[in-house]
Amino acid sequence: MNEEKRLPMNKKEGILYGIVICGITATSMCFYNLYLAFGAINQDMLVTFAKSLPLFFVIAMLLENFIVRHFADSLVKKFSDPADSFNATLLFTILFTVVGMSFLMTFIGDVIGHGLVVNSSTFSRFVMSWPRNFGVVLALELLIAQPIARKIMVGLHSKKVEECVEYD
Repeated sequence: MNEEKRLPMNKKEGILYGIVICGITATSMCFYNLYLAFGAINQDMLVTFAKSLPLFFVIAMLLENFIVRHFADSLVKKFSDPADSFNATLLFTILFTVVGMSFLMTFIGDVIGHGLVVNSSTFSRFVMSWPRNFGVVLALELLIAQPIARKIMVGLHSKKVEECVEYD
């Protein structure tokens, strides 16, 4: 029961959990990649960030919910055992989700930033950007986004238990 408190228990909580994780990750990665592209934090960069963030957030939510989650879940089933600990299963889920999301979002970010032109520079940018994005997102997920989202779930579930006790 303790483990369940750290994860969403219904669709509404799942949406909140996803919004928290995606919000933290999309905001951080959009800011980080724009900083790298502009070379500084300036007015142009901040305006571009403000315009870009809603688009990247929506794209990330859609990709995670409709494509990457299924990919990650199938790999977790393949590489883990039902007897594995909560943390082991969670780490596999995070790893496979980050692989898929960083891959797709790096490609989509390049298309949005440079247009859908496939040539050697497109490939070069991807080869340089994806490993960096993967590493940053993995650290961000493990150290910031996931712990915050799980803490929110624990708080939400604790509040529900308190409300049930009050009405008994």
